[in-house]
Amino acid sequence: MLQRLRVRAQTTSAKIVFGLIAFVLVVFGFGAFNLFATFTPPGVAVVNGYNIPEAAFARALQNEKFSLYQRYNGEIDFETIESMVNGRAILERMIEHQLYVQKAAALGMASSRRHYLETIYANPLFQVDGVFDQEAFITRVPRMLNYSLEAYEEELRKDQIVEALWNVQRLTSFFTERELMDAARVGRQTRDIAYLLFDANSYVGDIEPTEEEVTGYYEENFEEYMTDESFELSFITISKADYTEGLEVSEEDISTAFEEEQRLAQENAERKSQHILIKVDKNGTEEEAITNRTEEEAMALIQDIRQQIVDGASFGELAAEHSEDESNAIFGGDLDFAGRGRFVPEFEDVLFSLEVGELSEPVVTQFGVHLIKLNEIQEVDLASLGARFEEIRQEMLEELATPDYEEAKRQLGIAADENSTLEPVAEAFGKEIQNQANVTRTIGEGALDSFDVREQILGPDVLENGFNSRVIDVDDRQAIVARLVSRTPPELKPLEDVRVQVRAVLRREEAARRAERDRDAAYKQLLDTEDFNQVARDYGVDWITVDRLARRDQEVPSPVREEAFKVQVLDEGERVILDVDGVFNDRAILVVTGVHAGNWDELPQIDQQSIQTDLETSHENRDVRTFVRALRNNARIKNNLAPDS
Repeated sequence: MLQRLRVRAQTTSAKIVFGLIAFVLVVFGFGAFNLFATFTPPGVAVVNGYNIPEAAFARALQNEKFSLYQRYNGEIDFETIESMVNGRAILERMIEHQLYVQKAAALGMASSRRHYLETIYANPLFQVDGVFDQEAFITRVPRMLNYSLEAYEEELRKDQIVEALWNVQRLTSFFTERELMDAARVGRQTRDIAYLLFDANSYVGDIEPTEEEVTGYYEENFEEYMTDESFELSFITISKADYTEGLEVSEEDISTAFEEEQRLAQENAERKSQHILIKVDKNGTEEEAITNRTEEEAMALIQDIRQQIVDGASFGELAAEHSEDESNAIFGGDLDFAGRGRFVPEFEDVLFSLEVGELSEPVVTQFGVHLIKLNEIQEVDLASLGARFEEIRQEMLEELATPDYEEAKRQLGIAADENSTLEPVAEAFGKEIQNQANVTRTIGEGALDSFDVREQILGPDVLENGFNSRVIDVDDRQAIVARLVSRTPPELKPLEDVRVQVRAVLRREEAARRAERDRDAAYKQLLDTEDFNQVARDYGVDWITVDRLARRDQEVPSPVREEAFKVQVLDEGERVILDVDGVFNDRAILVVTGVHAGNWDELPQIDQQSIQTDLETSHENRDVRTFVRALRNNARIKNNLAPDS
């Protein structure tokens, strides 16, 4: 920190700031700062007088980046992730969220603390071995989510109110039977087709690029053959294991911990189950109800279903008939294998208390009334105490060493800030400086294996200002401080190193051209002749015919399928001939000979269910968009975000 302050205090902007502070103190005295005490800087947007703070927007941006990083498993570099984040779209979502919060408040909606507690108890982020852990919650909210505990509760309860208001709209959406029939007629149309596929790969074997073509492509497209920017980093690491010397745990404690580990492994083994859900419409009042069903009525219905199962009826068949959990009813209520933390506490407590094959009593949750049947418990491969003894001992020692380790990290951060090299830091901590060359934003080894660790190191302070990095957690047991040794800009790879890739590209491109040439000639010939089989023979390809092609049929190349469904109506005996591009490098000729409307009564149950679900989603989204548009039209909104953000 001192190193950074010394450097930054010499800048012109810093001197101007210090000069302004001195001027204010001389003219007005220290009390002058009270002039600014009540000033609230403008946020990134103002919604009906509510300021959306810059800090909240910055946190939303960071969360979006982290979400993208997780979605792509850290395989996309930081610059690409930055480019994928649309700040204006994120701010629009924040504005709409605030409009929902304000509308919910106007309607008198509130979130209970019980609901908040149920939510955090079920969040895997706050669990250890599948069970809510208070210490994990207290430490992870500020460290990983960047909230104080109070602010996190406030935000989460706002989200719950917004979700409740959104559900009111969702659950009041409806569609008519005519819309259902029309959706089946249009959405489940079929086509009779035949097509010729000119496979580009079939041309590749006859293509041999010349040396001039290889060199020319390489020189014209050199940017495709650049190395990644790379770095050589020096670093030191500390770990909890460094601070276990002198600590002891007894064999009895290790044995007790092992027995507890075995017990938890058995108790928390994943369960394969089925359930039947009968929904409850709150208190059954006309204002809130959809089916006007009270909890007592739902309980009576599920007790009747339970008795049928006890008397020998199939659980799966009754689930398909009666369960109102749309996501799995058609699969007999199957919930597959699931561990702790997957379900709400009331459901989970009962599920994990059942024996295999046992049927539960009715279970009431926020979703309604359930019946649960446990079908299987996943086998757990339990290690022996001898195999786990040293590992458990080390884990217990490291747990005892945690306070000393956390203090060491704090001291490491101070030392890294106060020194301009790593040598004094390494000496103070009795550590050897390690070096790793050829580190890139996508590649690193050992302590630098994590994309997140590399991105935190390869920031402006290290790369541009030459500082030591801050202390960065490699994982829960190890931390690192790093420094730049050297930086290698991207370089053009020698032609010899990429010759194989260049030749492959040229072959693919020429193969695509030949496929297109033959397809175009065959297409022209088809327009002039009735002998379709002769055209196929002339070009060495075969007709592929498909009767009653469905829109979702994955066996037909998607561009062929898409073009087929652009043909709306055909008269009896009419056919349409089309040329199709976009099947990778392949080309195709498509002939459509029949167009058939979908018929609801002829569709299998799974298709009917899918159409209903699609219609529900479509109407829900439409109603939500209409509601948001109405909120916006009646709101005072000022967007302060810069146009290029």
